Amino acid sequence: MSAEKILSDWKKNSYKPVYWLEGEEAYFIDVLVDYAEKKLLSPAEAEFNLTIFYGKDADWAEVVNACKRYPMFADKQVVILKEAQQMKDLEKLLGYIEQPLASTIFVVSHKEKKVDGRGKLATALKKTKAEVLTTKKLYDNQLPDWAGQMIKNHGLTITPKALAMLVDHIGNDLSRIENEIEKLMLNMGARKSIAEEDVENFIGVSKEFNAFELQAAVDRKSV
Repeated sequence: MSAEKILSDWKKNSYKPVYWLEGEEAYFIDVLVDYAEKKLLSPAEAEFNLTIFYGKDADWAEVVNACKRYPMFADKQVVILKEAQQMKDLEKLLGYIEQPLASTIFVVSHKEKKVDGRGKLATALKKTKAEVLTTKKLYDNQLPDWAGQMIKNHGLTITPKALAMLVDHIGNDLSRIENEIEKLMLNMGARKSIAEEDVENFIGVSKEFNAFELQAAVDRKSV
């Protein structure tokens, strides 16, 4: 299951009772948690049916009790546990995960690592109706395709050189790549094609000192 597929299901009002979001790449986890917090419920529904916990301060019993409540003036409630990797007694959520309430959407953000695959919690996640997303850092050679697809999704195009400049300047930071693409969109007005001058002017990348230009220079010398 990918983050894109989970988002697609949510937009179609198709839900599982538990979403366990774990792994090294925080970007995809953050995207889903942000959507769950802001979009799964209307503002009026969220006033009574959205509960957010933070792992460092959360008590497992309070989390479970919140999940077991029935929604008010709505057909579902959302309970979000952020930074679950910092929570004491995390495995005590096991009982609820094995028998979740159908009217609760429980979203768990467990960043930086996976839950111990040898423990009872991991076993329960595999056997129950929970949806598990395990994220991994993209390899550097995957970044241009990922950034290019995001640009395409915004209805824009970008030259290969401008894309190389953008990715080389930012590196493997998906949130920052997204922010810089949004910055480009704001500054380009009605134009739909991103050129290297746009990356240079609006993001502050020097065309003279980047890996793309360096490689071009190396290639010229080798001819």
